[in-house]
Amino acid sequence: MSRPGPDEMRGTSPAALLAPERGIVPFMGRGRELAELRFWVRSREPVALRLLCGLGGVGKTRLALELGRRLRRAGWAVVHVPPGAEVTAVSAVAGARRVLLVVDDAASRPGLPAMLDAIGTTRPRGRLRVLCTARTGGEWWRRERWTSRLWAGWTPSVSEMALEPALDRTLDVAFDPALGLEVERPDDYRALLEAATTRFARALHRPVPRTRFQPEPDQQLRALDLHATALAMALGVGKDVADPADALDLVLDHERSRWAISAAGAGLVPGAAEAALATATLLGDTTDDGICAALRRAGAEPAAGRTADAVTWVRGHLPVVPRMAELLVSRALAASEELTAACTRDLEPEQAFAVLVFATEMGLDRPTAERDVTGQLIEAAASALPAERAEDLPALTRVTRRLPRSSGPLAVPVLDRLTHRVADLARVAGDDAARGEALADLGVVLIAEGEPDVAVGVLQEAVGLWRGLAWGDENRHRPALCSALNNLGTGYWAVGRHGDALAVQEEVVALCRRFPPGDRPWADAEHARALQNAGVSYTELGRVGEIEVAQRAALDLYRRLAEGDPVQYEPRVAAVLGNFEALTESGRPEDALPANAEAVAIRRRLAAARPEHLGELAWSLGQLGTTLEALGRYEEAGVVLVEALEIQRRLAKENERGTRADLAGALSALGALYSTTGRADESLRLEREALEIRRELAGEHPDRYLHYLAHSLSNLGVTLARRGRYDEAVLLEEEAVAIRRGLASSNARSLKYLAQSLSNLGVRYADLGRFDEALRPTQEAVDMLRRLVREQPEKYRTGLAEALANLGATLLDLDRAQEALEPMREAVVMRRQLVLQNPDKHRPDLALALSNLASALSAVGDNVTALGHAQEAVDMRRRLAADLPERYRPELERSRAVLARIDAAIRNPTSAR
Repeated sequence: MSRPGPDEMRGTSPAALLAPERGIVPFMGRGRELAELRFWVRSREPVALRLLCGLGGVGKTRLALELGRRLRRAGWAVVHVPPGAEVTAVSAVAGARRVLLVVDDAASRPGLPAMLDAIGTTRPRGRLRVLCTARTGGEWWRRERWTSRLWAGWTPSVSEMALEPALDRTLDVAFDPALGLEVERPDDYRALLEAATTRFARALHRPVPRTRFQPEPDQQLRALDLHATALAMALGVGKDVADPADALDLVLDHERSRWAISAAGAGLVPGAAEAALATATLLGDTTDDGICAALRRAGAEPAAGRTADAVTWVRGHLPVVPRMAELLVSRALAASEELTAACTRDLEPEQAFAVLVFATEMGLDRPTAERDVTGQLIEAAASALPAERAEDLPALTRVTRRLPRSSGPLAVPVLDRLTHRVADLARVAGDDAARGEALADLGVVLIAEGEPDVAVGVLQEAVGLWRGLAWGDENRHRPALCSALNNLGTGYWAVGRHGDALAVQEEVVALCRRFPPGDRPWADAEHARALQNAGVSYTELGRVGEIEVAQRAALDLYRRLAEGDPVQYEPRVAAVLGNFEALTESGRPEDALPANAEAVAIRRRLAAARPEHLGELAWSLGQLGTTLEALGRYEEAGVVLVEALEIQRRLAKENERGTRADLAGALSALGALYSTTGRADESLRLEREALEIRRELAGEHPDRYLHYLAHSLSNLGVTLARRGRYDEAVLLEEEAVAIRRGLASSNARSLKYLAQSLSNLGVRYADLGRFDEALRPTQEAVDMLRRLVREQPEKYRTGLAEALANLGATLLDLDRAQEALEPMREAVVMRRQLVLQNPDKHRPDLALALSNLASALSAVGDNVTALGHAQEAVDMRRRLAADLPERYRPELERSRAVLARIDAAIRNPTSAR
């Protein structure tokens, strides 16, 4: 929703008092941010842009108004640019030496690129500052960089700044003489609320009510919520105790009660009048014709001869605060499918764009807990966009740049369809830049649609186009080239060309180091993305020592970016933190734990505000659970993995086909934990469900899901063996080995999993007494893991220790006790080293290795040495059984039996075999 300028205020209702342009409440609580903006304004650069980000109601507009007021007093020309007047605003200040242009709700401004072009053409002689406000940057902001001529041949300074909800609560409001308040605790939200309540009560000519408010500890309130609470109290509506969470709803309800009276006076039926207000607000056309069209759509045409009165009424009651406008629209449309259909039927292109922008902004704040209409609005508006003629390309491109992928459940498929349409038109009617942009986007969509081979060709073409453009003007087109290269790296990774992926990622890193200082927002974003992806490539290529360096560098950049645009970059901070799971795979779970825990904390907070982050929260919980399990903290891991599974089941009910893979992963992770901790019956149920899903997925997309199918087969086999169902277990492990041999033939990373399955298969054969068959896969696993350990000791040492223990046990079963001693001793040495690093995780395996070694030593007649190992195994398993009796009591009894047999052999050597 585009906000009116400070001199264009409309509306005389109490809710209109919330408009920041009215300034009912004195400016307070933003001293640090105001000082930062004044420092930015006074910098030496001739042209500087700043994006001021923050969710609706945090005070972006009020801060911009206050900055403008103070700069006017210092002789600056300050223009709050109205929608549609972007280019003329630049012309109007062409002769001024010090200019501030404020573009509010910049993401909804189709005229912004032309405005930046005009600035680039005029090249001001003094200082020109452009302050854009938006809830978040995203694609629309990133692409201004290469679509505008402002950057042709030079680089103006660009920066970003986030406005957090928290106010500066050290401000003493008692110093405002207009309030006449004595405040005992000036640093509390209560004091700010009292100040605002006094102001609103006086503006309404009402007595000042007593303020009853108890903020929650560490509560961060947006300024609008605080002011709405004060207004509701001044109006005498709502509960006895102020609750900012309900304040906007209360104010809107108060407005609706007034509409019921005033609408009839304008010739409108009250219910239809509210629908007309919502429709006009959504479509954004406040001209007489636009409001008349909204009245017709809403079925609210006035009585004969009353059209002018109705238009005046609608215009006078349109919400002037965007979040209240969104609350009105969401409530009205959620309550009526018919009104939703009427608002989105037969839209003109400009109307469709207005609906898309409104819906995506609304999706960031989720104004109501009722039915979410965001996705439905996006779907309908996108369908209304023409995409058949060459002249349709600019409008379509404008939409794809401004439609984020995180704005509701239907936004991503809508954006994907639009991307295909844009690419088709761009190939025919676009210039090199339009084609390069469209093809780079199309490649990403094709990867998501499961066509990575096709995507690579498309992305290579996009990179070629941007290379050509960068050759002519590298400064202007370098950001777009970096973006296209990053997309190409993703394509190479998707088809298994990890070396090629790393090459383009390293090229991006080199290019980003050549960006001038004024380009830091774009340079940091592409640089962080390239480093993050390079860390994944290093993982695939086995370059373990470089993974952490790349991920930590990416994390530092994303943290800095999140300071300027948290909505855009906080999820990426969490994603990089999740990549530290590679440390767990490399045998360093203690180093991965802080990152995993922080990722969960971030995504839990994001998911509380926006449900589309729930899937990512479940993913982070799964990573945290895996790390806790690797540390031997099984009880904590169980709590975390249960929560992850509960979230995935809930998401699967909403989108069964789209979330199957994630649900299977959550089932598998919890099933494996239960199997490890002796809860085999629960484990079998979960693992069978995971296996069923993964068989189905592997049948549809074998290249993507065969690895996961083998994982489920092996896990279920282990659990069945723990239940004594060896015949079933061996069949599953044989199938897993067959799949993993095929995968390892084309991807060396699969060797680890093949070795694990081979070692498991040897154990399964031994379980059935097929010892001769057990030896071959067990020996093959040891040989394979020895080669891997030479390359990456930390990553594969645990697997080798397990395989050596299995080999020793197999040789012992074959009555080759002397040969068994060497691998068994080696396994014990390795297990002791691992226990020093992580006792909880590796002590059970050390106990098993000691017990097996004792049996082998006894078999060759060295019962004295065997006795010490057997006693150590018993002592260790006794402590384990005290904590987890169901899991470890059977193993304790087996170790006791070994100890008793050795003790008997020592006491009565003649009876020993």
